[in-house]
Formats: sequence, structure tokens, C-alpha cells
Amino acid sequence: MTTNKTITIFNARYQASTRSEVYLPTVIQNVSFYESHASSATDGVWTDDSAYKFRIPFFGCEIQDDRPYMEADAFYRSKAEGWTIRKGDFVMLKAYAGDKTSLTMTDLKALGEKLIVVTDFADNTIRGSNAVKHWRMGGRE
Repeated sequence: MTTNKTITIFNARYQASTRSEVYLPTVIQNVSFYESHASSATDGVWTDDSAYKFRIPFFGCEIQDDRPYMEADAFYRSKAEGWTIRKGDFVMLKAYAGDKTSLTMTDLKALGEKLIVVTDFADNTIRGSNAVKHWRMGGRE
């Protein structure tokens, strides 16, 4: 697992004025990251699959503008600054350097970067010592 990776998580939030979702970027530094590749064949058809695992330490990571973590449901309808982890959100494997504070799906595709879709997550910040508390995410391209 590679440590000290910088990622950007794009969280979906409902925007009432446009009646659609926009994606809010949050840059997070000092994340542990693991990528695995596999190939398989089914009925003679070969497919490639990549899986990604992220661990965001509760202590020791740097979150853009010191934004607080929010539960997914509260974040989605809120207007407060923060970040969350939710299935269907996107992760980019570098810092977002754009000037937009909210992006549409078209804007995300126009970035031209690999975007990983969050497929699972766990909040492991409840128990354990401060050294092991973290958020875990899994994803696929």
C-alpha cells in the first residue's frame, strides 16, 4: 500500500436551483492507496478489472480547508461546507487544481483524468486507538 498519496474526492450534492446533482471537490493529502489489476475469461471473453483501496487516516491526513467529515445523508441535502464518502462518488488520484467549486458530470468528464467510482466504504473511526482510526473506501474505474 502506497502512503502519502494526494486524492480528490468529488461528493455529489443536490442543487435545488438546477434540480440536479453537482460534485464538490475536496483534496485530501496523506492517504494510503492500493491498486490491483486482474484479468479473467468467461466463455472465451477476456476482461480486465482494476480495484482500488483507500485508507484516509482520522489523524495525520490534511483535508482541504479543514473541512469536517459529515454523514452522507446530512451532506447530500446540506449547504454546509464539509466532505463525506458515499457510494457513487468519484475519486481522482491527484489534487484538483481547477477553480470551480462545484462541477457537473460533464465537467468531471472534461477533466481528462482517471476517475474511480466509490463502490464501498467503512467508517472505522469509532473504535480503536488514534493510530488505527480511518475511513476506508473501495472503488473501480
